[in-house]
Amino acid sequence: MKYDNPHMSELSPRGGNAFTRGLGSLGLKLIGWKLKGRMPDAPKFVIIGVPHSSNWDAIAASLAMLASGFKYTFLIKQEWFFWPMGPLLRTIGGYPVNRSKGANVVRQLSRIFKENDRICIGFPPEGTRAKVDRYKTGFLRVAYAANVPVFICAFDGLNKHVVLDREFPLTGDINIDAKAIKDYVDATWVAVNPENQ
Repeated sequence: MKYDNPHMSELSPRGGNAFTRGLGSLGLKLIGWKLKGRMPDAPKFVIIGVPHSSNWDAIAASLAMLASGFKYTFLIKQEWFFWPMGPLLRTIGGYPVNRSKGANVVRQLSRIFKENDRICIGFPPEGTRAKVDRYKTGFLRVAYAANVPVFICAFDGLNKHVVLDREFPLTGDINIDAKAIKDYVDATWVAVNPENQ
């Protein structure tokens, strides 16, 4: 799909059409948010939405991705993929994850990266909208297993911007990386609900 868009790289996974982009743009205007920045020059990557403190940041991010024509995959428990929810969830980027005992989610997601030429999988590393002392490391485990970069999509609550921020350099140590990313986010961005950051 070719169209001019300052937020997308030539390699960015794309989806939607003129109607869905218009719908996303209208939605962003109605809630007063804007999209800033640019996606990385990578066809496959993990994207994290941070700091995640409110349903509003998730709504703004979804509308921003729709407006830009960016296609990303997000994870939902496979139990939600019943009729008619299943087809709808798949259409908007949902992927059913088997989280039963013994299921290896990292292996499942690594396989998705292998099977696709262009794909981005999104994670909220806090795992909740409440305040956390540290990020969960699942997104890093997936990035390392699939050998893909981690890109930060920041929610600038002060200015109501969804910011395509930066690819974060990884060290090879998951715990060091998780702490460094949280420290960077806390020092750089203020959440929609700062008390939950």
